Amino acid sequence: MPVAHVLFGNHRTLIMGILGTMAGVVGSVGGISAGAGVLEILGFIGIGLLGLALAVGYVVVASPSKGRRSPRR
Repeated sequence: MPVAHVLFGNHRTLIMGILGTMAGVVGSVGGISAGAGVLEILGFIGIGLLGLALAVGYVVVASPSKGRRSPRR
């Protein structure tokens, strides 16, 4: 089993990615409007980017590749 399927093959990875992306966006906007420092805002942006990477990784692993298609009949 490839490493990508182990890391990104579970549907919970997609859910965690979506939640992480939402937390990053909401935290960044909230931090900017509240006057937070640069490090706090960059921290939330980092959380959002990691969440986005998880979600995209799941979609890439879950999508069918050319080698796994069933032949036409």
